[in-house]
Amino acid sequence: MWKKTWLLGILMTATALSGCSSCGDNGGGGTDGGNTTADGGDGGGGNPDGSVDPTDPTLSSLTIEPTNPVLVVSGSTGVTQLFKVTGTFTDGRTEDVSGKALFSIDDTRLGLFGGGSGFTSSTTVGGTSTVRARVGTLSVSTPITVKLDQKVSDTPPPGQTPATPVPADPGSKFGGTVDTSYKPEIVYPNNGVLVPPNLGQLEIHIKPNNASTTLFELAFSNSITDVRVYLRCYLPSGFTLPSGVSRGCIYTPTENVWKFLAESNRGGQPVKLTVRSTDDSGTGKVGVSNPIAIQFARAELKGALYYWTTKTGSTGVMRYDFAGTGTTAASPVMLAKNIDGSVSCVGCHALSRNGKKLVAEVNGQNDGRLALADLSSFTADSKAKLGASRQSTFESWNPDGSKFVGVYGDSGATDFGLRIFNGDTGAYESSIPGTGDSNSPATHPDWSPDGQTIAYTSPTYKETNQRNYMGAIKMVTAKSGGGWNAPVTVVPAENGKHRYYPAIAPDNSFLVFNESACDSGTAPSHYSCNGDTDKTAKLWAAKLQAGATRVELTKANQGGVMDGSEKNLTNSYPKWSPFVTRGTGDDKSRLMWVTFSSSRNYGLRTMAASSSSENDKSTLLWMAAVDPDKVNAGVDPSYPAFALPFQDITTSNHIAQWAQYFVSNGCSTVGEGCGSAGSTCCNGLQCVQLNQDPPIPCDVAGACVCDAIPQCAPALEKCSAAAPCCDGLLCLDDVTGGSCSGSDCSCKPPCASEGQACGSSACCDGLACVTESGSSTCQIILK
Repeated sequence: MWKKTWLLGILMTATALSGCSSCGDNGGGGTDGGNTTADGGDGGGGNPDGSVDPTDPTLSSLTIEPTNPVLVVSGSTGVTQLFKVTGTFTDGRTEDVSGKALFSIDDTRLGLFGGGSGFTSSTTVGGTSTVRARVGTLSVSTPITVKLDQKVSDTPPPGQTPATPVPADPGSKFGGTVDTSYKPEIVYPNNGVLVPPNLGQLEIHIKPNNASTTLFELAFSNSITDVRVYLRCYLPSGFTLPSGVSRGCIYTPTENVWKFLAESNRGGQPVKLTVRSTDDSGTGKVGVSNPIAIQFARAELKGALYYWTTKTGSTGVMRYDFAGTGTTAASPVMLAKNIDGSVSCVGCHALSRNGKKLVAEVNGQNDGRLALADLSSFTADSKAKLGASRQSTFESWNPDGSKFVGVYGDSGATDFGLRIFNGDTGAYESSIPGTGDSNSPATHPDWSPDGQTIAYTSPTYKETNQRNYMGAIKMVTAKSGGGWNAPVTVVPAENGKHRYYPAIAPDNSFLVFNESACDSGTAPSHYSCNGDTDKTAKLWAAKLQAGATRVELTKANQGGVMDGSEKNLTNSYPKWSPFVTRGTGDDKSRLMWVTFSSSRNYGLRTMAASSSSENDKSTLLWMAAVDPDKVNAGVDPSYPAFALPFQDITTSNHIAQWAQYFVSNGCSTVGEGCGSAGSTCCNGLQCVQLNQDPPIPCDVAGACVCDAIPQCAPALEKCSAAAPCCDGLLCLDDVTGGSCSGSDCSCKPPCASEGQACGSSACCDGLACVTESGSSTCQIILK
């Protein structure tokens, strides 16, 4: 994937710097045109003593051809494109200087120059980039497009083999007349969905809608992508179609198809998916679906997800590592067997931000005992310790994992507000005054990533912490000298509504919460809107301030084709991935991910029945991208949601809590020791020498710590000494243009802009290196 380790980043940066300070022949012969003058000329023949005659013609400009080439790549062989650079001298003559030019491409994922002017494309990644050629202190560039034109005949996984394989040259079978009665329908995912590039397992669900169709084409297309997959219609072994559907197909992209799509289009334009269907005759009628759009986020999704499952015999907490490799399913981390014999159920849980500690409430309502585990050493056979007398039903950790906040308003409660517990022992420490009483006990606490705010639900009516109604969203903020300020109402209680489960966004600027519609009356029945898998639950957002305006996450709340007109989809238990990444727009755009549970249909997969008196359907985990800046604008910030593919879909899953790292087997997190005398780093981290920037590898006892693996940044994206640029780009200060020495830096091509120093680096297109008063800068030459 688009990720470099520290070593690759350092080597690439070193390569770029060396290319700017001494220009070799790049396989073309000579040293960049012989002697060079400050204005970029080649100096002509020169005098016998090696000096340059100022009257000799010098190189004044460069052109490159072809311009804007589009390379269409099919199969497993890359396309080669030769470039020609022509130099114009001050006396007006022109000369082919390709052999003296140093060629490069900004995004080396698209291909490479092989030591001369010949560029060979990748066969797996398409996109647009810039080709650059440098001679002396002059440079020239042109855009380049690599378009993937790949055809794939699908081979179904074991247990899903159709009667006959896909025919040879399947694309030729779609020459018949288009007939709307043959029109297939894409029922999952929803149109406009945005997914992480490392999701990998996005299913495509199709209703053929005509019994005579035997061959299908999935066409993924945009200006850089034309990937077509040919397949038979098949379903997983043992699959049962929903009522009223006689035929369906489910396709999961293979690893190579996923790379064609995700790596080429991450952070870029949407991919249009259209399905065609026909028979094998080559003359039969053809059905064409309505298209949907799929987008791929720029940055990979990281972190570990912990969620509660109600699977018979395995009720407890499961986890999945987004930074891991190879695994495609979640694994159990804490079940009832991991505590003592008095525990039959492990339920609501919370993870410390770094993923080292887990606290979970046991045996459901009216119990409130807590199990606390150190995940560094916790195994399938470990036993978690139960806390002392103080109880809690819902918990949330402070940023450093030293404390967690809990609540308990069930049977036997005497303290109904927010309560602070020790993060190492689970012992009760203090309560936050004014946050709850016996009539309105605080519940659903969420401690902000910066540690300055705790949001919670304050209900008007209560039965237990789990079942309460007509709630308001409130918050307390930390005092500068310690302690907490008086509660503030973010979203007030409202007759006929229940507002609950607040979750503060990773940038601390807003929160999401649930809102349910209640039956009419003064004290509505808890079966109507108590927040315990309530059918009417929807996701809303509000700024983290008093009296905030509510904004619905409309797209995330929306069901799919198979949900029909059903609007009550149990969109509940929202939780945030801990990271903020760049969005799909400019370098200031941002993106976050929210997970929640929902009883909506997973395309052709219908939800298992539930025995709960609250809801007759089970729920699965879903995720949606969120643009945080749209919350400030008061508009829907969400994208359509998708089902998380690693969960067991035969049971009910919810409360998807996040941690930054998947901690197991004693692995170390950020800032903790590693190396020969210490532990290994958790997935997504590297062992580096302490106080070195950029980081360098380390395996010395007492001198090494774990740090995040920096992702290299492409042209014009932000960078730093610890987060190098990709592909030989330079990390330069946005203000001074010099080498990056702070945090306000961007990746720039290996050429200098107007007013920047030159001589050791080439000037960008259309500029000349001019020496005045002893210094050389790139300037526009007016002709």
